[in-house]
Amino acid sequence: MSAPTTNGHRPEQPQDWPAALVAPAAAQPTEPSGPSDEADLVDLDPSVDEVQVLGWQVEQARGVVALQDDPALHEARSERERRADRRVTERIRTAQRGERRRTGLADVAGARRDRKEARWIERARTSKDRLLNPNRRLAATYRRYVALSTVPPTLIGFGVVFMSTIVHDGVVGVDGPWIGYLIEPMASVLLVVSLLVGFTAVQNNHKVPRGLYVLDAGLALASLLLTVVPWGLRYGFDLGSTLAHTLPSLLVVAAVVVQHLLHWVFRPIFAELYEELQPSRLNEQTADTVVLYERTRRAIDDQQIPLSAAGSPSREAIRKRFGVGKVRSQLAGDAYELVQRSLDPR
Repeated sequence: MSAPTTNGHRPEQPQDWPAALVAPAAAQPTEPSGPSDEADLVDLDPSVDEVQVLGWQVEQARGVVALQDDPALHEARSERERRADRRVTERIRTAQRGERRRTGLADVAGARRDRKEARWIERARTSKDRLLNPNRRLAATYRRYVALSTVPPTLIGFGVVFMSTIVHDGVVGVDGPWIGYLIEPMASVLLVVSLLVGFTAVQNNHKVPRGLYVLDAGLALASLLLTVVPWGLRYGFDLGSTLAHTLPSLLVVAAVVVQHLLHWVFRPIFAELYEELQPSRLNEQTADTVVLYERTRRAIDDQQIPLSAAGSPSREAIRKRFGVGKVRSQLAGDAYELVQRSLDPR
């Protein structure tokens, strides 16, 4: 069924924008499909003007020339290119995410290293302050010395517990009286006392008496003989039991040697620290006494201050000569007498 008409004509159908763009070209007369020559066209259709046909061709050519160099024709991307660009963009974003992750982890690791370094710097600063402060250095060294000095007596104590049983069984037998357990501790207790004496000497900046070395060596040897000889005489000197009884005694001897090594190492350190802690500058009163002594000596040499028969300057003359008080004049006179006795001890 055909579409309704208006006044005998069909209504115009709505056209979309592509059809509207080509509408002028569709309105133009089309060339015949036969001969292509304009003269033939005119001959075939006398109503078509040759000039009008050429005008149409020229207008069409101008439109093509005006649009064929438009950059949009070259810059427009095809669907394939858009898909390729999409893949490139996704890869770039993936790489950026990975880079952000690596950067974040590096920042975290750097912050952790900074914290560790800050802690070590604080420890180093504290250690430096302790080393530069003689009091703190002495306290730290003394604590270390006390802690290390408790190890050898502790080992000797364990050795006494073990060796007292061996000495008891070797001297009085397994079923002997209990007093046999006191034989070995008598030597070991004296050994501990000797170590404490050496510790006290070092603590007070004194040398360890050489007699202590001889005493410790003798006590250690006595402990070794008490552990090995009575047992061997009673039960026989077999290799296994002899070694088992000798090793505890050797550990006691090693503890004694270690304690003496501690004395030998720490005593010079304490001596240096004690000397460093002593006041190295004269106080105001001492400096004033030195100056007044020098002035008194010169006045005595110039016979301005008389000397007594014993060679002592008159304190009253010093006070009047320099206009000082009795205390200062007395100190100056005492200093002069002390220096003269030091120069001439007769």
